[in-house]
Order: sequence, then structure tokens, then C-alpha cells
Amino acid sequence: MNSWGEKILGAVKTVSEMAAIGFGLPADTFTSKMHCAPHLLAPTGSDLKKFRKLGTVFAGYHYDLNFLTIHGKSRFSGLYVWTRDGRKMLVRVPDGCLLLQAGKQFEWLTGGYVLAGFHEVVVNEQALEAADKAEKEGLSLWRISSTLFGHIASKESLKPVAHFAALPTAKDYPDITAGQQVMEELQAINLASA
Repeated sequence: MNSWGEKILGAVKTVSEMAAIGFGLPADTFTSKMHCAPHLLAPTGSDLKKFRKLGTVFAGYHYDLNFLTIHGKSRFSGLYVWTRDGRKMLVRVPDGCLLLQAGKQFEWLTGGYVLAGFHEVVVNEQALEAADKAEKEGLSLWRISSTLFGHIASKESLKPVAHFAALPTAKDYPDITAGQQVMEELQAINLASA
């Protein structure tokens, strides 16, 4: 797990540098804020043998509070995302590829230019078909999501950086530490006390 975690964290850092360069910023704009951050490798599992009903929600509609989330490909379908214009789409990750989603810290650092991605995981027809096939082949019916949450270090400032500070939306993202932002998010969803 440590080896896999390091590899996908490396991918998060590479994408962070590519994003910075694409935005016309120094390559280390984001990665310099990630040193000693509370990155979290958090694989999740859902048993399709037990929860094998169309529409069963494994993860309700939400966004991630961190900087970037990265997933390996799951053996069972069910991850949906919403586009900026509000369209719901089924995610299809090609073999050999990873999926990255922007979190709230990315939104904060870009003053709302990049929005945290809303998503959910629900048992769909494709997951049921894949479960039927796996069962016939004697394979596991566990839906595993190999997820790493890449964070900004807790003591780092989350105010909009560089030219993002001049956006009209930047006022909606006041200077706050990443640790304070995480705590406020956890309190808002009742996972931490005030």
C-alpha cells in the first residue's frame, strides 16, 4: 500500500505542476504547499453481494475538501460526476489510467476558477451486470475504490494565488489556513466538534 500510495501521490504532484504551468504560474506553485501535508490513502470497499440493488448509494452527492483526489479504476461502475453546467455524467476510466478530481482547496487557491467536483457513487445497471458476470466466474463482488486525497499542508495559506487573486470571485475565498478550512468542512458535516 505504501508503494501504491507513493506512486499515485507522485501523479497528484505531477498534475499539480502541470496545472500550475498551464495557468502561467511557476511549476511549484501548488506542490510547494503540499510538503508535509496530511495526504490520505483511503481505499473504500462496498460489497455488491450484500448491497446489490439498483440505486443503492455508496457515497452520496458531495465534493472533496482536499486539493486533488486521485482514483484507480474500479472493477464496478457507479461513479458519477457533475459538469460545470450541471450535467450528470457516468465516469468511464480507461484501463491503465487514473482519474483526478479537483477538491475545495484547489477551488480556494484559484479563487473559484477551478471548482471542486461534485460526485457520487451509486449501484447502476453496469455494476449489476459486472457483478452477475463476476459471480458466475467466482470472482469477488467487492467494489474497491483505490483513492488518495492529496492535501495542502495544514499551516499553508489557502488564499487565491497570483492572478487568481484579481478575479471577481476571489473575495469569496478569504485567507485561511488549510488546517482551518479542513476543520470547518468537517464541522459542517458533523465529523468534528466545534
